[in-house]
Amino acid sequence: MKNVSKTMVVLFASLVAFATASIATTAFASEAKGLVVASRGTVLATTASGETRELKQGDEIFVEDQIMTAPKSFAVLQFLDGAKVTVKPDSEIVIEDYVYNGNSEDKATLSLVSGGLRVITGAMAKNTPENYKVKTPVALMGVRGTEFAVQLCGENICDGGVEVIE
Repeated sequence: MKNVSKTMVVLFASLVAFATASIATTAFASEAKGLVVASRGTVLATTASGETRELKQGDEIFVEDQIMTAPKSFAVLQFLDGAKVTVKPDSEIVIEDYVYNGNSEDKATLSLVSGGLRVITGAMAKNTPENYKVKTPVALMGVRGTEFAVQLCGENICDGGVEVIE
């Protein structure tokens, strides 16, 4: 009977260790990079695998999310470093890359596919501004200010479509 009990304990401990490792791996692979702190109207996120979910206040955002707002809709995204990105109505952005650990390895690349966005930068752009980038179909912008906005008209940046506020 004692051998059966020891075998069961070892088997159970092995199962718990395996499950914990699996959960940790899954959590790391899909680690949230920020939250939706405000939204209005229809805001959708599509993952790299093609799954679409509706975003509301409090929902998490991830690397490779393609975030789309409908007309008369918007979303305010807050990233781990404190940066806030407002996705304007009828817009689409992709979170291409985002790594924040509070060191020189930090980096972020957002891609503005259509519409507009406004950014209030966080700690990353202040500490490693050369690693914070916004891509558009016609330009790659390195961020040096603390607040800026970009608006696309078709596949071009609108006249006055880049505004550095600070």
